[in-house]
Amino acid sequence: MREGIEPTDALVKSATHDPSGVSIKCSEESSAPTRDADSVRPALSLRQILAPCRFFAGDDVIFESVATSSASAERGQLIVYRIGQDCPTQLIADAMARGAAGILTEQLLPCPLPQCVVGDIELAMAQITAHVLNHPDRELLNVAVVGSAGKTSTTLLIASLLRAAGIRTAYECDLGTSDGLVQSTSNAKLLAGSELVQWISEAVDCQCKAGVIEIDEERARQGHYDAIEFDMVVVTGSAGYQGDFGPSGLQCVLDRLTQDGVVIAPIDDPKAMQVVRESGLRSVTYGVRRDADVTAKIIEQTDGLTTLLITHQDTTAVMETTLCGSGMAANHAAATLIGLLLAQPLQDSVERLSLLRVIPGRGQRVSSHGFATVVLESGGAPDRIATSLRTHRSMKGAGRLWCIAAIDQQTGAEQLAELGSHLERFTDHAIVTSTLAGKREFLKCSHQVLDGVQKCAALRLVADRQRAIEWAVKEAGPQDTIVVFINERNQTAQQHRTDLETILHSIDQVRIAQKKHPINSVGAGKIHLSIFR
Repeated sequence: MREGIEPTDALVKSATHDPSGVSIKCSEESSAPTRDADSVRPALSLRQILAPCRFFAGDDVIFESVATSSASAERGQLIVYRIGQDCPTQLIADAMARGAAGILTEQLLPCPLPQCVVGDIELAMAQITAHVLNHPDRELLNVAVVGSAGKTSTTLLIASLLRAAGIRTAYECDLGTSDGLVQSTSNAKLLAGSELVQWISEAVDCQCKAGVIEIDEERARQGHYDAIEFDMVVVTGSAGYQGDFGPSGLQCVLDRLTQDGVVIAPIDDPKAMQVVRESGLRSVTYGVRRDADVTAKIIEQTDGLTTLLITHQDTTAVMETTLCGSGMAANHAAATLIGLLLAQPLQDSVERLSLLRVIPGRGQRVSSHGFATVVLESGGAPDRIATSLRTHRSMKGAGRLWCIAAIDQQTGAEQLAELGSHLERFTDHAIVTSTLAGKREFLKCSHQVLDGVQKCAALRLVADRQRAIEWAVKEAGPQDTIVVFINERNQTAQQHRTDLETILHSIDQVRIAQKKHPINSVGAGKIHLSIFR
């Protein structure tokens, strides 16, 4: 599609303008039946919903709805048995006493009721939920964001772009979720399976026209998104998982793309481009280093502000953003393509994307007069950390670059050694600390970091992360930059936000103490004047 990006009705589900704003409506070819909550729900057949399954004590299970639990089941409902969570004896007794229509299970139970045996309960429940709710994903413009880096930032950029264009948009990412009306930080991991289908249904009920979903690649490989169809797939970072066997997460997500869908692929990543080409799907490209359908070039980058040139064909727009670095530039280019596919002018898309100024934990800058600037990064793989360090080193000016990197036992020895090499190469002062749950293995992990360092004395080891941050803030000069990599892998959105607030509070307390006792700061104290005659 290098000759031009032409939005089509089938692709965007006929984006139309009305007096109240922009709305996206399903085309005739892909429209789904309207759900009517007041209508009488017909009987459902598991044989029709779940093709690869086996039945016992009957040829099918005909049910009206799915019971939330066996204790609250009603006559005609389907009861779900989860191994390790439900007591089989009690579940069978409840099912028999309450007149359940049948049982969905992964193993055969000693019960005369009809049973449907499936390989994975959660995958089966996702299919059932989608069928019961009349496939709500077909009523939205669904955008999947998948890749090794930049998924959360790209998800928020796309949601910000669509909302600024007047399109009510729901999103689900590592930093929070929104059903189109209420934004929240969930205390659970990314939704998938039946929970994600239910969330999409709630977004439809909130009259959303688009949904942007961050994809967990491991869950994609396990089939937890197979009950959902996507209209666009945005690939960020790199191709991601490359195992010894089986498809990658990207390949599994591409299999869920609709017939008229399109892939937004990074031309700078050859592996991802190869996967997209082999899929035979329609695609458009974006890039930072190579020419693509949309190209983002960094013109200037200093003091937390980046100037980009966003180019499509013979049109170029200038953007100033506080989201700095080549990775963020690529994320902006990918989000710009979404706007072009929805028939938005390039200049309008660039202006709307520039409205998103801060993403928590993604280059989040904390500045105060007379103190070093602290930058909070979520961290991740060593290559992501190296990219961030390059960005902050180019913007540090005359000051020094400090780095506080948290480590834990979940990171492999080779990755830790690579991290140590990056810390020694890009920083002036490096401090290795521990994650909140990794203090017991900190000594072992820190030695693995030192395996990649030539001058071991150049790194400081401080097991307590809070003390490491406090010491760096006290010792750094006003022109210095301190980059903090949190590197917490299994945090939920609420835990991540709470962790960031704790760090911000610690930084504020140190700065307040420094202002009250300036004699303790570097280079501070009583000023003496020497008069020369």
